[in-house]
Amino acid sequence: MHEGTDILRRIQSGHDVESILDHIQRADLLKQAHVVPDRYYQYEFPYRREMPSFLIQEGNQYLDSWLYKYSLSETRIQDSDNPPTEYPIIYEAPYHAAEMVEPRLDHIDARKWTCIIDDNSLLRKLLETYFMTEYTFYPAFQKNYFLEDMAAGRSKYCSSLLVHAVLASACHGYSKMSHRSQFWNPRTLGYQFLAEARRLWELEIGNTRLTTIQAAIVLSLVHDANGSDEVGRSYLTQAVAAGHAMHLFSTPTKNNDDLEYYARAFTAWALFGIQAVHSFHVFKAPLLSMPPSIQLSTHDDCYGDFGLRYPSAKGPVSVKYANTFRTLSEFRVIINDVAAVFFSGFNTPDTIVDRIKGFCIRLDSWYRNLSPGLKPTEILFPWQLKLHMHYYNVIVYLLETLRMTTAPALVDDSVQKALSNAKIKMETLLRLYYLRHGFESYDIFIVILLAFIGFMHAKTLDSSKMVDLESRKSTVVLVVKGLGDQSNNCYLARVVFRLLKGSIGSKNDFLLKEVGIVEEDGEDEKAMEEQVNSSWPVDLEWIDVDPEKNRLDNMIRKTKELEF
Repeated sequence: MHEGTDILRRIQSGHDVESILDHIQRADLLKQAHVVPDRYYQYEFPYRREMPSFLIQEGNQYLDSWLYKYSLSETRIQDSDNPPTEYPIIYEAPYHAAEMVEPRLDHIDARKWTCIIDDNSLLRKLLETYFMTEYTFYPAFQKNYFLEDMAAGRSKYCSSLLVHAVLASACHGYSKMSHRSQFWNPRTLGYQFLAEARRLWELEIGNTRLTTIQAAIVLSLVHDANGSDEVGRSYLTQAVAAGHAMHLFSTPTKNNDDLEYYARAFTAWALFGIQAVHSFHVFKAPLLSMPPSIQLSTHDDCYGDFGLRYPSAKGPVSVKYANTFRTLSEFRVIINDVAAVFFSGFNTPDTIVDRIKGFCIRLDSWYRNLSPGLKPTEILFPWQLKLHMHYYNVIVYLLETLRMTTAPALVDDSVQKALSNAKIKMETLLRLYYLRHGFESYDIFIVILLAFIGFMHAKTLDSSKMVDLESRKSTVVLVVKGLGDQSNNCYLARVVFRLLKGSIGSKNDFLLKEVGIVEEDGEDEKAMEEQVNSSWPVDLEWIDVDPEKNRLDNMIRKTKELEF
C-alpha cells in the first residue's frame, strides 16, 4: 500500500515513465534481494564462530553496545528493551540491505552528463552506490547541491568532470559489475569513466572551480584504490593549490550567498580532512598545516542528509549526516597535527613523550565529547564503526611509538594497558562491523584497517607461547576473508592480500582454505604489481620510524626478489 501511494505521488508530480518504471524495478529488486528472512540475520565468523575470549574484557564498552546485543548477546533482545531508534531493523539488517531515499535521482538524465552510458537506471544506481559507500566516510562535496544541479542540468555545483570522477569511483562498489578491480582493463566501465575524467581534467587545467577541486578529491581516492596513491596525492596537491587560489580555506569578507558559503565550507573541510588522512597513512607531511578558517555551519540542513529505506521499516531512517561530517572534521584536525609533528622533519623542543601525551589528551577529549548517535553504545553504520576504529588505530600508533622509542622506565604499566585496550577495542569493532555488514561492499578504508590488524596478528602465528593462539589465527582468517572480498572491488586489496599471504607463511596456508581463498591472479594481474605506485607503509605499528622499506611498492619489489 505504501509503495502504491509512492508511485501515485510520482505520477502526479510529473515524473517521466522511465524513472517510474525504474523506481518500481528497484523496489521489487530490493524486496527480492534484501528481505531479511530471519530478523536476527548476521554474518558468521570463519574458522571459529565465537568472539575471541581475549576481546571479552571488562571495560570494553562495545560489548554493551546495541550492535553487540543484536549480534552476539546470548540473551535475545526483549520487547521491553528500547534501542535509541524507532527502527530497530537498523541493528538487525546489514547496511547493504537498505536503499538510499533520494528523489532527485529520478530526475537525472545520463545523456546530459556522459557519452559513455545512456542508461538512466544504471547511472542512478551508480550514483546511489557512490553515496552509500565512499561518500559517507570520504565526502568531497555537498550531496544535495550536486544532485540538484545534476538533475536541473546546471553546472555551478556539478560538472561533467566531477560526474565522471564519481562514476569511476562508483564502479568499484557496484557489485553487478565484473572485473571492477581491473583498473587497466579498457572493457570495464570503471576504466572508461576514469579515462574520460582524466581527459576532462586536462581541459580544466587553469580553470579553477569548486567542482574541479571536488573532482580532484574523488580522483585521488580512485587512484588510491588502484594502488597508485602517489598519483592520488598529486591530485590532492593540485586541489590544495587551487583552493589557495580561490581563497577557499579563509573566511569570505562578504557573505551575500548562504548556499555558496555552505558549499565552499563543506569543500574546504572535506579537502582538509582527506589530505590529513592520506598524509597520516602514507607517513608524509600534510599538504595543509592548518585547518580552514572558514567555519562549518551549525545548521544541520547544510550538510545534505539522506535517508535509508530498510526492508519492513515503516519509513526512511535519517543518517544524521551533519553530526558525522562535523565529527569527522574535528578528528581529522588532530590527525593532521600528528602528521605535521611526526612527518614534517621539524625538530620541536617537546620530547616524544610530551608530544604523544598531548595528542592522547586531545583524542580522549574528542572521544568523550562525541554527540548522541556517535556514542559507543549507539553506533552501527559502517562509517560510524570506522570512525571509532580509526580513533583506536591512531591511539595504537601513538602508544606503540612511545613503547618502541622511549626508555622502558618512562613506559609504565598504564601505557601498556592502554595500548592493549586500544587493540582489543579496535578488533572488537572490526568484528562487529563484519557480523552486521560483512566485507563484500566496497570500502577502501576497511582495507587499511584489515592490513593493520592482519599484519599485527600474522607476527604471532609462529609463537608457541602466545595466549589464545587459536583465537588470533581466527583473526588472521577473518582479515584474509575481508581482503579477499575487497579484492573483488579494488586492486589495492588484492596487492595487500598477496603480501599478507606471504607474511603468514607456508605452514599456515591451511588458514586460507578456511575461507576458500586460492591463488587466482592471472599473469596480467601479477604484471600489474610492477606498476603499483604506492607510498603507503604496511606492517608498521609505530610512526617515529623510517617507513621506506615498508612502503607498498618497496614491499612488492622485495617480495619479487625473494621469489626469484
